[in-house]
Amino acid sequence: MSINIIDTPEAFQPIYSDGLFFTVSADTTNTYKFRYVYDVYVNNELVFEGKSTPNPYSLGVIDVSRIIKTYAENIPISSYNGTPIFTHQTFPFSKPYSDETISYQVNFGYEYSNSPNGNITGFTGNGNDVGPPTKTSGLYKAFYSTMGVNGRATQQDFDISPFVLSGNPVGTYPTTSGLFLTNSPRIRDIQSDEYYTLGFTNYYLDGLSVVSEPYYVEYNFYDDGGSLIDTKQYMNILLNGGGPLPDCSVVYPSYYYMVSTGNTDWNTLYVGAGPKNLESIMPANAVQYTVQLFGKFTGETSPINPTPTPTPTPSPTPPCGTCYTYDVTNPSLTTNANLYYIECGYGVTRNIVIPPNSIARIDCACEGSLIYEAYLIVEIVSSCVEASPTPTPTTTPTPTPCVCNSYTITNTGLEAQLTVDYLDCNRVQQQIILNPGLGVSFCACSSSISATGSSYDLTDFGSCSPTPSATPTPTPSSTPPYCECVQYLVENEDPFFQSFSYTDCYGVVQSNSLAGFQSEFVCACRDSVSGSVVISEVGVC
Repeated sequence: MSINIIDTPEAFQPIYSDGLFFTVSADTTNTYKFRYVYDVYVNNELVFEGKSTPNPYSLGVIDVSRIIKTYAENIPISSYNGTPIFTHQTFPFSKPYSDETISYQVNFGYEYSNSPNGNITGFTGNGNDVGPPTKTSGLYKAFYSTMGVNGRATQQDFDISPFVLSGNPVGTYPTTSGLFLTNSPRIRDIQSDEYYTLGFTNYYLDGLSVVSEPYYVEYNFYDDGGSLIDTKQYMNILLNGGGPLPDCSVVYPSYYYMVSTGNTDWNTLYVGAGPKNLESIMPANAVQYTVQLFGKFTGETSPINPTPTPTPTPSPTPPCGTCYTYDVTNPSLTTNANLYYIECGYGVTRNIVIPPNSIARIDCACEGSLIYEAYLIVEIVSSCVEASPTPTPTTTPTPTPCVCNSYTITNTGLEAQLTVDYLDCNRVQQQIILNPGLGVSFCACSSSISATGSSYDLTDFGSCSPTPSATPTPTPSSTPPYCECVQYLVENEDPFFQSFSYTDCYGVVQSNSLAGFQSEFVCACRDSVSGSVVISEVGVC
């Protein structure tokens, strides 16, 4: 006997709306002491175990909103490029500083007794299997907001589709789709000294396929005669307080490799809309203006690499003044951190992913250019010199001999990568990056080896003959490819959350988790994906 899920909330819904009702049924409700049982998971963690007595129609009607709302927050603080600001001061964009949106999953089962005074047995909800609830709802998201009330518990009618920013709005005036998260009148009278912000949906809303794509905001300013004075546009990117896109060259459908579709950090964003918010751009003779979001990608794309673009030809004009070398620590024990910075001498925005509980070294970045959306510890190591505007020539091996020995080095650390630099037996500078627990053998000039980033064991095995063939131009380890990069489909066929890990295409160990019966695509080194999941190779990254 199995549980059937008859009705569910929207995949993305305000917590204070029609209620987050699940309606379930079973064909064993005429047994003794029958009750539906359910487990609620919030952000991958079990937070509540409950029971529900069938209603007169033998259905279980379960509202989880009272549970979910205790884990979501709505405080008047936002994040602008990682810097806390008051939400009402947003311009042009900001994201919630706290957990305004959370993900959740409900597993259903039931229990009953075979006699009036008998013991109660719990069933998984899948057939006659005995155990805790396993009939899963799949992944849902809810955000701290309100929109309407419906007293008919089994016929909730909230519809998120009008607030998904994708495609052309329906209707002329007023439109009935592509809406901001408000039921406010479209035309507002507002004082010149007032702040005003508008919320909107953003990125993957359901963890699967519903994508809200607000690429930029446009402000049009008009004089008292109704004539257009000026137009300003601002991209919804990290540098402007939005995200998760880092710049204008990236589109939403290709970005799930960098930021998981189950991520909730960017699902609701704010845009400045009041005269005080727009004070720096509003013409002096403007008496009215419009605020509108735009964007819908219609081309073809594939997952992007989460790594820097190849080094371009340096600009002859240095893009920044003071430059520093930084050590950046990610103190989280579970979550990767994305960090962006401008590389000195080139003006190129770089991106690195810092694994949990590890330190990354940024060799030379423009002062004040570091952007990140997580709690990180940033330390200045030293000042650095901007790159020369002339590209570095290919290293030419010197004929000077070296004492060439054979070595084995192992990364004995548990979390961080080990970076090994050395001169090979042709005196060409080489670099190896080792993930925790891995080792490698190589030949190198004695006294030329340096290793940083983690603890290690180094063994010298004595003389090693240099390679007689010509030495190829060395390839920096941070430049692709680190390995044979393959796209995998990772599927969780279990009703519970399952974790998996893999080495990405640049040697960084990544970890993630999937809700019951969910899936996602990843780009990873061949045969590096592991965990209690089903792994299928689907192509080349």
